Amino acid sequence: MDRYKKYAIIIQLFSYVIIFVDVVLTTSHWLLPRVYSALYNATGLTVTRQFDVIGFSLGQKLSGFIVEAFATALLVYGLVLVIQLMNYLKKKQYFTSETITLLKKITKISLIYTVYSVVCSSILSVITSLQNKPGERMISIGFGTLDVINIMMFCCLFLVLTIFQKGYELKHEQELTI
Repeated sequence: MDRYKKYAIIIQLFSYVIIFVDVVLTTSHWLLPRVYSALYNATGLTVTRQFDVIGFSLGQKLSGFIVEAFATALLVYGLVLVIQLMNYLKKKQYFTSETITLLKKITKISLIYTVYSVVCSSILSVITSLQNKPGERMISIGFGTLDVINIMMFCCLFLVLTIFQKGYELKHEQELTI
């Protein structure tokens, strides 16, 4: 078996596991908090923020779930694209229009996910402090160096992939020219 095919299979398996774990933990954290606590205590796994949602109102739980489910949806969509990309790599289709397009989509989703994670934290700080008395509610906005580095990295990667796509299109046009 080709070495790249093995890597592609491993990445696909990890992607499926991450999708499953993230969906289960996000859902159980907001909608089944006692199940989430049991999972966390038994395994130590956590992908969501550590809020004790047991005392939250139904509206807070649903709002928090929707906000965090959107982040999970972005992650799942990105990983589905990675799985598709690995299928192309298993077929030894390395530099095709489809792989470049998938890489651009993955980069774009990663950039959106990075920006949304900052927004998500801010929205969740409001939702989780709603049960506090007036004056004790908070809005927390955190934008760190790692966020800036990730945004810059994904923007640069998107630019490089756009250049690759343009080069591929020019090469393809040249092959058709007599």
